[in-house]
Amino acid sequence: MNRRSFLASTVSAGALSVNSSDAQPTGTRPPERLSVPPRAKWIEDGVIDAGGSHEPYLFVVRRGGQRLDARERCDLNQSEALIRRLKSQGVEIFHTHLYKGFGMAAEMSEMRDAARTAAIAHSLGIRVDTYIQWNTLMYETFFAEEPRAKDWIQRDALGRPILLTYGYQQSFRYRPCFANPEYLAYIQKILRFALREVKTDFIHFDNFDLNAEPDSCHCNACVSGFRARLLSKYSAAQRKKRFGFDVVDYVNPPLWNADNPPSRLKLIFDPVLQEWIDFRCQMMADALTKMALYAKSMNPEVVVEVNPHGITGGNRTWESGVDHSRILKSTQVFWTEEQNVPGMLPDGRLLSKIRSYKLGRAYRNTVLTYLPSELAIAECLAFNQTIGFAGNDPLGCDMRRYIDFYRLHRECYAGTRDVANVAVLRSFASITYNHARAQLAAILTEQALIQTRIPFDLVFDEHLADLSKYNVLILPESECLSDAELKSIRQFVSAGGGLVAIGQAGLFDQWRRLRITPGLRGLVDRQPPAKANEHSDVDDAGRSEGAASRKEFAEGRVAYLPELQNDGVPPPASSFFNIGPQFWKFPKNGNVLVEAVRWAARNELPVQISGPPSLIANLVRQPEHNLLCLHLVNYDLKAWTTENVDVRLRIPRGVTASQVKLISPDAEGSQTLTARMEGMELLFRVPEVRQYSVVVVNC
Repeated sequence: MNRRSFLASTVSAGALSVNSSDAQPTGTRPPERLSVPPRAKWIEDGVIDAGGSHEPYLFVVRRGGQRLDARERCDLNQSEALIRRLKSQGVEIFHTHLYKGFGMAAEMSEMRDAARTAAIAHSLGIRVDTYIQWNTLMYETFFAEEPRAKDWIQRDALGRPILLTYGYQQSFRYRPCFANPEYLAYIQKILRFALREVKTDFIHFDNFDLNAEPDSCHCNACVSGFRARLLSKYSAAQRKKRFGFDVVDYVNPPLWNADNPPSRLKLIFDPVLQEWIDFRCQMMADALTKMALYAKSMNPEVVVEVNPHGITGGNRTWESGVDHSRILKSTQVFWTEEQNVPGMLPDGRLLSKIRSYKLGRAYRNTVLTYLPSELAIAECLAFNQTIGFAGNDPLGCDMRRYIDFYRLHRECYAGTRDVANVAVLRSFASITYNHARAQLAAILTEQALIQTRIPFDLVFDEHLADLSKYNVLILPESECLSDAELKSIRQFVSAGGGLVAIGQAGLFDQWRRLRITPGLRGLVDRQPPAKANEHSDVDDAGRSEGAASRKEFAEGRVAYLPELQNDGVPPPASSFFNIGPQFWKFPKNGNVLVEAVRWAARNELPVQISGPPSLIANLVRQPEHNLLCLHLVNYDLKAWTTENVDVRLRIPRGVTASQVKLISPDAEGSQTLTARMEGMELLFRVPEVRQYSVVVVNC
């Protein structure tokens, strides 16, 4: 098999347009899809975003609990002095308020103030990032402006308004319905003001999610939209195969009661519930795409960003109607407010936001998040390849130092692509329908690779159509795979790829129907026995203690692990089986997985690095400047320095490494490292890594 070199030009995973949830049996008509919005070019050079506050004075007063100088503080946050100070510290994008949800009439004076502030920033050579509240309708003022809006809000099964609440004291915030075209038309009015009056460069849509069940919208627009999607997605014959009947005129969203709380639902196999999850995800994705296309019709260079959070261990599709693989095609930036402050904990857990950064890289999105420590900034530079959100005025000394370092060495970050020949599949159906098992396996797999410094990408269902970049594909309990996906996997292995399958991989189809013949039969010779969907998960009896089987298949290799062993209690049912940071620990049999990956890759990994589990690495390529950049981050907050790190870096055949230098915000200038070639590998030693260092190889 003539496999692509892992250092060759990489194809953006986000360029594919197949929807991850629409892997259907042969003959199914896919639902109509909107066009993918064009991408702004200027954002590719990186993001250094900061501001004062995006909260308008009206909201500060209505929320309550404000300081007596709240008016003066709001004015300061939009002042020329503050913008000048941020610019002097290296900030390139100014974040300011525009619209909070009270209605344009109530907020117009402050919206015009945002336009004045934007003009100041533009005059100083700074781009403008404007805050728009996606998910709040402050009904007290909004209904006075637009009485029809009473029909635009989300309502539960009893017809009551659904709230977006904070701290139990913001019951004035109703959630609008994104299936309602009149509300979407209202957002377009806000966008028109933002593009024409404010002349914004960057649109920030906040609170991009839906409430978890039982607080899902049952308004007429959602019920009729749900039924219409079933009609457009499936033919009559396919609906009968899906539900047992073809007439869906009376199909309703699911209902719940005290004896059947949604948070304790471990397995999801009800076809209507599965389709309701899909509808909520698609509704949000379609609404966002419409708004992005509308904004870019006025200015193709405007950047669209949303705040859906990243990969935090929750079942975002089921709980919040957020399928990252759908929405991130319409954005170039997203926010995650996860509280995973990076560090190595005494019990061995390594906490990070690396998964969210890898999600962003998979879809060419920059991630904005809070960076409360020097380690958090270092992690962001290493895996996000830019600063992102630098914070609010005043910026801390660590942030200013890292901004200076980033701007000085920007050629090592802008335009880079991650170098990895291992892919970890995050299967939509598997994680959505059996979250406690599939998400846990994905988290543990990623944790093992992170802590052993094996470069990997996150891939999603759509990416299975082209795995040519990779040598190894890992299926962490990816139990729900369609026939088309299984065919792609077999072709990948037959052509020389390596497969590492774990647990129930391939035992069910994309609707979580038990396959009579396991989907990986022939590739995998033994798997745990599976039960049908009706009542329980698979039978765990007879599982081995983590041993891996290996075999050659055609030109490829296959390794199988019965399970990844979690060192902790089972995921709690009361919180939708959230796989929170308490589970983010190297698995008990993690070394078995790592050795299986190395074997499946024929030991042809891009880089091998010595050092403790707290030393984490990321390898990227900058094709324009012919650079390979190895980012090294020390997560051990007690051991301030890691010394004598040995590196073996694979260099493409025919390429010569001319210089190896070490740069760091912890030291001035650069240090030339002594290196030598051994076969196709470049060998060198990094004398020390304090918090963060970058090895830059010219080749």
